[in-house]
Amino acid sequence: MNSFSDADQIRIPYNKIVKTINKQIGAQGFQLQPVEGLIDTYSQSKIFSIQSDTSISGYVYVSRVNSCRSGGCSIMPDDIALEFEYFDYFFITDSIGNVLNVKVYNYQATHGHQVMSKGWLKQFIGFSGKQSLNYGKDIQAISGATISAQTLIHDLEQAEGLIQSLLNN
Repeated sequence: MNSFSDADQIRIPYNKIVKTINKQIGAQGFQLQPVEGLIDTYSQSKIFSIQSDTSISGYVYVSRVNSCRSGGCSIMPDDIALEFEYFDYFFITDSIGNVLNVKVYNYQATHGHQVMSKGWLKQFIGFSGKQSLNYGKDIQAISGATISAQTLIHDLEQAEGLIQSLLNN
């Protein structure tokens, strides 16, 4: 696992999240409450519940996704001295875990910027984690962004699994 210094910690884009929640859910007067215990403490991912009064309106998942290592994607993974290229994204779900919106807000990788496209990200709307997402079949492939797209899909599938386990408990 790649270690991060305090300067490398993921920045939570609260203003963008609040704006997206207002647009997608229409919840007013809500609070974002961190959900503890689902994610490894060293992870660059966070889950928040969207709480309005006494009910949960949905969830927000924020994550840093490693795309490739500096020097190329084919660099051997045991060379820990090399840093990963990465991007940060979040998605919002409704109260039953269906994805309502996905946004990439901090893209630091040198290739694959196409994953930031709103049109491409719309493919994830409605995803609930109950099905798998196959790149090139269920999710449209992107020329020049294969690694970024596949890592985003993988992370989103894992995150939805965490949210579904939270809902089932």
